[in-house]
Amino acid sequence: MIAAQSLAEMLRRRLSEAQHVMQPAVRLREQAEALADYVGPGESVLDVGCGTGHLSAYLRAMYGAVPTGVDVKDFRQTDITFAEFDGTSIPFPDKSFDHVILSEVLHHSHDPVRLAAECDRVARRRVIVFEDMPGGLVGKLALHAHVQAFAYYRRYPFRPARLDEYRQALAWLTTKATAVQRISQPPEWLTVYPRVLFVYDLDAGAATT
Repeated sequence: MIAAQSLAEMLRRRLSEAQHVMQPAVRLREQAEALADYVGPGESVLDVGCGTGHLSAYLRAMYGAVPTGVDVKDFRQTDITFAEFDGTSIPFPDKSFDHVILSEVLHHSHDPVRLAAECDRVARRRVIVFEDMPGGLVGKLALHAHVQAFAYYRRYPFRPARLDEYRQALAWLTTKATAVQRISQPPEWLTVYPRVLFVYDLDAGAATT
């Protein structure tokens, strides 16, 4: 009886944790919560590939950040400042924002390395990246299917790059950073499809908020 209850509780917990995968608003709230040590009141944030804008709205509500979103199309469901861009050339001057965030965007990009370079250009303190990092064949096939389905249903105007290129972009960011943090994101039991938060500090003053 106790074993059955424990199994049922574990299944309920894992179902609850999986909500962040299936429900974007839930996942993006968890991402915002993960940034409590990195984003503060009045700090400017550029949300690259902002989509619905939920992450930006959460950062504003939770921490008093000042968000701006950019995307290849206007998918906003929240009231945030927004600019459309071509997926690579960010339409802002150098060092315009305290933090630049890419929330599961690089693997959809048609030129991830160039986009990463643009994020580095417009960021003063940090580039923050949430990414899917599958290592095995099953996880990589799942990511490939996800990228292709996303491009089709969202009518993404560019052909996504090869999957290895977004990892090249992450490696390039490492060469530009003074420090890099790699933090596993929930659900940690989903080992076939791990999600990771990367924090790239761009100067010595970015180590603490």
